[in-house]
Amino acid sequence: MFRLALTLALAASLTSRLARADDEPMYTCRAAPASTKITVEFQPETSLHDLAAWVMGFTCKNIVFSADVAKHATRVTIIAPLPMTPKQALQLFVDSVEATGLVVVQKPDTIIIKLGPNMPASCPDPAPVASRAPVAVRDVPPPEPEPQITDAELDAGIQVADATHRVLKPALLDRVLLNPMELAKGARFVPAVKDGKPIGFKLYAIRPGSVFARLGFANGDTLQRINGLEVTSAEKALDVYTKVREAKLVTIELERRGKPVTLTIEIK
Repeated sequence: MFRLALTLALAASLTSRLARADDEPMYTCRAAPASTKITVEFQPETSLHDLAAWVMGFTCKNIVFSADVAKHATRVTIIAPLPMTPKQALQLFVDSVEATGLVVVQKPDTIIIKLGPNMPASCPDPAPVASRAPVAVRDVPPPEPEPQITDAELDAGIQVADATHRVLKPALLDRVLLNPMELAKGARFVPAVKDGKPIGFKLYAIRPGSVFARLGFANGDTLQRINGLEVTSAEKALDVYTKVREAKLVTIELERRGKPVTLTIEIK
């Protein structure tokens, strides 16, 4: 069963990074009232990109990284044990970023993150490498791509037990795992944020007849938990599969149009 959780985790991780400008918005935000209390638990070594997505979720401010920031410190560990007001949470973001040596410039609608005064503008040139004898290189043909999964295979591999219960055959699951990029084209997973806190992944652009559609997912669903484990980031999604190896069923907890829905997927 852990392989199905891995499949969903891969889809969440891959599709959350495959956004295009003409797709649905990558992020959603809602400016939090000043009296709001924000509680958040950060993963160790949180990336600045994820941290920026968090602060954007409750401030609705644009976040701009200067071109050289990616070459320097891009991760930070934060421990935030107490609820915070939006103002305190924003200050925590500023303090955390500046602890890496970067500088945060706040404007009315935009936050700019750029190199600090003591940080080099570019990475040093690599040391020269001693010349070596030439190495013979053979042309190796690329591997043949896996053939696309046909509608007939999907019809045979996924059985509908009821509105929220599907039976997935192992042979089809194996085919899906061989080509996760093809799976990722069946839907888009966009990080969902509520009150400044990540709550899972919202599904958009589910293709009719795709694996996701046949498993019972619907556009607008927010994937929140797999077998009771939170899926609030791509990193957490990829961790899920290690914790459900002994499961007999995979339960997927969603929010659909404001109401909870649980999909049950059985492999046999």
